[in-house]
Amino acid sequence: MNIRTLTAATILAASVSTGASADPWKIRVGWVTTPTHMQPIIDELHNRHSEIFPNFGKTYTVESIHFNGTTPQITALATNELDIAAFGPEALALAVDNAHLDVRMIADVFQDGVPGYASITFVVRKDSPIHKVEDLRGRVVATNAIGSFGDSAMRIVLRKHGLQDNDFTSVETNFNTMPAMLDEGKVELINLLPQFRYMMEKEGKYRTLFTAEEGEGRIQAVLWAMRAEVLAAHRAAVVDFLADHIRAVRYLIDPAHHDDTVAVVAAVTKAKPDTLQYVYTKTDSYHDPDGKPDVVATQRALDVELKYGLINKTLTVSPKYVDLGPVEEAANRLGGS
Repeated sequence: MNIRTLTAATILAASVSTGASADPWKIRVGWVTTPTHMQPIIDELHNRHSEIFPNFGKTYTVESIHFNGTTPQITALATNELDIAAFGPEALALAVDNAHLDVRMIADVFQDGVPGYASITFVVRKDSPIHKVEDLRGRVVATNAIGSFGDSAMRIVLRKHGLQDNDFTSVETNFNTMPAMLDEGKVELINLLPQFRYMMEKEGKYRTLFTAEEGEGRIQAVLWAMRAEVLAAHRAAVVDFLADHIRAVRYLIDPAHHDDTVAVVAAVTKAKPDTLQYVYTKTDSYHDPDGKPDVVATQRALDVELKYGLINKTLTVSPKYVDLGPVEEAANRLGGS
């Protein structure tokens, strides 16, 4: 289904369970790509260090659900197949404006363009005839999902250089297949995930054409969002979940645990540990140690997307579509980062 035309009928078909239960609530959490999206890594961390998660199995459990992008999660959230969605700013706006969902931004997933940290990179083959953005006119580029964070950043950069959507062809594909498609000449530009950066830095196969930061600057690249009624029905369990989540994030980004973190990430991604030394360091995307999203940066991203025609109208995020109470309560339990 095209999320841009999601009908009200689909939304009306959704139901929300609000009944209390003594059993722990199973929280269905969406994710797109790991290790940037931490949830699958945190699942494996729980397998190894259950002591980090004192609330798990008592008030909540987790089911991590994979999606090819942030926008497909709008439908899943609308039809009650997902409890916490990983949204880019555009997906948040589409969820409210097109799908008519009453959602709340509750926590950070990752941020881009933060000074001192890496930005998502868009690359071409080293021998490609494309040397500037304008050279993409008439070419084929890869995207994971229309309306996702990476897709929005890419289109804004292209529009800044005079290329509209009809000036190039975009092909939706999984992040993991993008390098092979670039190697085979099926596409001319890809969003190179950090775990594949060694292909550029060590193997010299690719070169950077631009970064996401050049599109939208510092932004809340991906955030966690919930339907307001689901959050209200399970607020205490959400606080417990976020407290354990923040504890896990702090463990993973702590330099003292870096070797263990790399081992956990390698177990999940099946990548070689020597290609993962960047993970959760300053050569990676920024993850807030208190789990707090950047509301101002989210609004700024939406305003830029409106300016360049990616969305038809902007969304005034705060205060209506933000509820930081649970993540702040969770962080306060653990003390400041």
